[in-house]
Amino acid sequence: MLEGYLSSMKIFEALDDEEISAVAEIAHHKNIGKHTHLFHMGEEMVNFYFVIRGNVKIYRIDAEGREQIINFFGKSEMFPHHAIFRKDPYPASAVTAEDSEVVFIGKKDFEEVIRRRPGIAVKLFHYIGEVIVDLQHRLQEKILKPTDEQVLLLIRRLAYAHGLVLNDGRREITLKLTKQEMANMIGLTRETVSRNISMFRKLGILEIGSSGRMIVDLDELETYI
Repeated sequence: MLEGYLSSMKIFEALDDEEISAVAEIAHHKNIGKHTHLFHMGEEMVNFYFVIRGNVKIYRIDAEGREQIINFFGKSEMFPHHAIFRKDPYPASAVTAEDSEVVFIGKKDFEEVIRRRPGIAVKLFHYIGEVIVDLQHRLQEKILKPTDEQVLLLIRRLAYAHGLVLNDGRREITLKLTKQEMANMIGLTRETVSRNISMFRKLGILEIGSSGRMIVDLDELETYI
């Protein structure tokens, strides 16, 4: 079962069957209830995680006690990415946003596997490179894009990462986020996010479904960006 889970993860897609089996031998599976912390910011970084089912929120608390959401990770995603190669404490906290199922691997165990099979590390570099490029793009968005495009780009990321494709081709974002949570993710005010969402609804880019979740028309969204 663990081999099947791990082979479906993008970070391990280049590994052969023997390499996947070696990693599966040190992996652990766990079902976790909603609002359960996997780790807290500042704790020793001992494990990294893969989401099999559910969603995990990554967040920090700033000096004034306010929550800053870093990201949400859903099915087939890994976190924290840099845990593979660094020994820092956890840079943020992780809590389940809903009932979830995860696989986790101990850093020390993984380092021992890499010592025996150094080819695994070489294959992982390609994935880590993609992560770095994505972070660079997000930083550029924050610096260069006006606030309406920042909000729209966040909605697009959420639609692709956490979107359920509907019969008409639109995507329903399965995360039910408040406007404040969305604002925290991109460093804007709740009022700014609320104003832009109202505008996007008028433009036909998105609507709020009966469940309270956002439904996004990605074709209309792309014409606006």
